[in-house]
Amino acid sequence: MKTHIEKRAGVAGGFLVLVAFLGVDRGFARAPGENQTGAVLLDRGGQPRLEGSLLADLGSGLKFLPRGGEPQRPLALEAGSVLSFQGTEPLAVSIPPLYRVQVGASARISGMLHAVSAKAVSLSVPWQAAEIVVTRPGVQAVLQRPGEARLFADRFDRISDSRWFVSGKPKLLDNSQTSNQGRRVQLPAGESSLQHRLAEPLVSGRVELSLFDEGKVAAGQRWTLDLTFRGPTGPATLRILLGWAEESLAVESPEGPALAVQRLARSPGWHRLTLRFGPEQTEIAVDGKELAHGKSPSGPLDAIRIATSATGSSPAPPGLAGYLGEIQIVRFAEPPTSLEIDPTQDEVRLVVGDQLYGQIRQADHEHVVIEIDGKPVTLDWSEVAGIYFRRVPVAAAPVEGALARLEWRAVPGEPNEGRDLDHAEGAITAISDSGITLATPYAGTLTIPRDRLARLRVLDRGWLRIIDPSAHHLGDNISTTPPLLDPPLPEGGVLERSFELDAARPGQGFVVLDLLQVVGETAGSPYSNLVQKGELRTYVVVNSKRIDYVNRYITTSNETPERIRIPIPEGLLRPGKNRLRIEQTGIASDPTWFDDLGILQVALQFSMAENPSPDRPPSSTAKP
Repeated sequence: MKTHIEKRAGVAGGFLVLVAFLGVDRGFARAPGENQTGAVLLDRGGQPRLEGSLLADLGSGLKFLPRGGEPQRPLALEAGSVLSFQGTEPLAVSIPPLYRVQVGASARISGMLHAVSAKAVSLSVPWQAAEIVVTRPGVQAVLQRPGEARLFADRFDRISDSRWFVSGKPKLLDNSQTSNQGRRVQLPAGESSLQHRLAEPLVSGRVELSLFDEGKVAAGQRWTLDLTFRGPTGPATLRILLGWAEESLAVESPEGPALAVQRLARSPGWHRLTLRFGPEQTEIAVDGKELAHGKSPSGPLDAIRIATSATGSSPAPPGLAGYLGEIQIVRFAEPPTSLEIDPTQDEVRLVVGDQLYGQIRQADHEHVVIEIDGKPVTLDWSEVAGIYFRRVPVAAAPVEGALARLEWRAVPGEPNEGRDLDHAEGAITAISDSGITLATPYAGTLTIPRDRLARLRVLDRGWLRIIDPSAHHLGDNISTTPPLLDPPLPEGGVLERSFELDAARPGQGFVVLDLLQVVGETAGSPYSNLVQKGELRTYVVVNSKRIDYVNRYITTSNETPERIRIPIPEGLLRPGKNRLRIEQTGIASDPTWFDDLGILQVALQFSMAENPSPDRPPSSTAKP
């Protein structure tokens, strides 16, 4: 059975415009005169958002110029201000990154994992040419996307005989003209193919392929992606026609089932083909736009084949070829629901839910090596959901300037309600029409392209040093009900850390804490009456002096993380070694009955703002 798509009037031209303007991930230049910035909107707490532009006045803090406003009178952006970036975004031509590097509460960065060593985790991202190197003590985990496990991935650094059965003359080329992602494979028209057979049949998962279409039309010639499923009566093929005989894409399923197909015209440039399948449903999309959907073939996926072929006797036009950028196959898996966490050891968490503890020696995008009882164990990422590192309180390099949190699209083309946003916090060092550059505590300097930016939250203007990036659970009870504390087992009622200061710093100093499930002092909240009487409090102590208790700053149920800043009295900090202690008090009838709470990050900050204040002011019932 064959379903074909005829060219729809107006579709091809509109799609070409999108490629020319938005295809920057794969080396396309923007059209001359195209507005690269789009709209920037300032949130105003329930009032209509204000449109304008972000100004790069980094010396005196971030500023916002409303549309039509006087350039000499921009608005100063105070801590807590949120900007949303609107307008065009890149086409969904990049294959979604397989791995996520979680850097405590300060960053999450998605990309292709290069290496894990004793000192660093390195990865590449589609939006920045330079490799990102993250200091390993700052990394909490390296994860695959939730519910997924990589089965096969190839960026075609070479055409490997162990991975592919090669027919004809596929050729490995430099991507100097059409992509910035390394290499590409050329499949000449005629009879060329690459076939990969899966190590074991795949019942449900996703196949993704990046391909370059020159937009040519040649009668009697085609190139296809063939997926072979193991049916009850034999192999069943699902074929996607990528070119060249027609100006539109096509889908064939000779052994069934029939698929409902949308009209998508071909267009020159890089594209991402995505096939999602399971026992009940098949979905095919190109650049995030649906091509076809329907029931799945009756059986698991056995093999894939990318091929060129002739359907007539006429020779192929000279130079006609298809081009591949990368391919990956992912298995869908249910995330484990019951886990044990040991923050004193490295952990490899398997897709099936098992956990291995030891010392992670190394890893790359193919394998993970963990030493268990003195013996190295090598695991394929197809078995691994994520790796978690022993929690070490190593202070970060300080960052200074316009402090902010940036959020950007990890996977362009996802629906707004399902946005997958990466984030990083640090000091903004440059702002331009093309992007924002951010100096981060653990991941070096990042330059986020403008068309990937989603939001910017202003934190402050000043100096910041993360003292401890790891999550902690203070209290006396095991966490068993959502939201679960990390780790579930309590660490007692005290957390102590030391930090160094080279010299006295200008500005108001703060202890900055990211907190979860703190009992607030606000009247009416559970146990607030005890906090008001001096019980169930969590105090912050600097150099042996109690400076405040965190419950004063929590005015909500604190079921999601909140950041508070506790002012440090002038003269309390000193050059050299300083000590920070977070200590809990119990209740009058039981001094060992503590408030169970999460501390996700501990930092020290000096604000250069004229009137610095805590992110959340003390509650109205706070006692001095």
